[in-house]
Amino acid sequence: MIKKYGITLMMTLTILSAGLAGCIGGDDDSEEKTINIAGSSTVYPVASAWAQAYSASNADYTVTVAGGGSGAGASKVCSTDADSVHIGDMSRDWKSSEATVGEDGYTFSCLSSDITVTQLIVAIDGLSVVVKKGGAADQCISAMGGLSMAQLRWVFTDWSEEDLANHEKGGLDMNSTTPSNDGDGVREWSDLDDSSACLDNEIKLWGADSDSGTYEYFGEQVFCKNCFADAEPIAEGFDTVRGYQNSADDNQIVNGINSDENAIGYFGYAYYEENSNTLSVAAIANNDTHGVQDAGNAVTPETSTVADGSYAPLSRFIYMNVNNNDWDLVRDFITYGYSDEGMDHVSDVGYVALPAAMNAEMVARIG
Repeated sequence: MIKKYGITLMMTLTILSAGLAGCIGGDDDSEEKTINIAGSSTVYPVASAWAQAYSASNADYTVTVAGGGSGAGASKVCSTDADSVHIGDMSRDWKSSEATVGEDGYTFSCLSSDITVTQLIVAIDGLSVVVKKGGAADQCISAMGGLSMAQLRWVFTDWSEEDLANHEKGGLDMNSTTPSNDGDGVREWSDLDDSSACLDNEIKLWGADSDSGTYEYFGEQVFCKNCFADAEPIAEGFDTVRGYQNSADDNQIVNGINSDENAIGYFGYAYYEENSNTLSVAAIANNDTHGVQDAGNAVTPETSTVADGSYAPLSRFIYMNVNNNDWDLVRDFITYGYSDEGMDHVSDVGYVALPAAMNAEMVARIG
């Protein structure tokens, strides 16, 4: 679990090996090397676990790990200024506005500089929809047997119910998605089901901020395909009018949900697993038009369902991106990450380790 490493997300983690102090002044030939990593909060637990373990065995290395979101990971690994890093963490793929992809599919050329980077998959994540354990939202979702993708869209979207039903990019069967809708214009848990467990309470929203790859991935999967955020000519996004609260710090999202039993939010599986004593995770039915009552087959994120793809469509790869000028510095660290011990750390922090064939492919990219 993340907590066993003693890591706080909003702090930049500088990890020194236990033997480093003994090496200072003790070996004139030793040269301290620093690897700087920054970016996605989702990748942060993996990067931090690798950094701590690697530094403990390599006294001449210091590894710093910072958050900031996938956007920060992309910009800093491409930067030639003082804020540059050797490795940029991202929980999404590169945008066309950030870099162009090479013929091999994993080498990217930054648009803001002449830097090229190598993209590496480090783990598989099951993006998790969470509520306060035992609260009103939890009781309702449990009574329903989970939520469908259509119901998630209705919960989080800034589109009207009329557009969700009748727009060419809508398509929701509202009689199935919200079978108990009272038509008062307020999105309440009772709209989703007539069970006594679903109370007439407004649904409160929590999630990632717009700099996060998790924000973009969730939006692209849940909302109308190819129209999330600033897409033209049709745009759909999170309902800020209803008070969508967001943060780059997943721990703030945890606290927000725990303080409101009517709240629902989302983040990477590692953060759910760390907080599973206070949060419940929803099973999700992969159906874009109907409610879970009609869709059936709701799947809960766990190691097996994320690994085999049955937790769809909210399973995803998460990445580290290495500045190709820095391989001499970081190669051994990255190689450690793909060792058996490194993949054990991936599992320990709550993600799914790479299958053997994919792991071998990533090692081949290291060169």
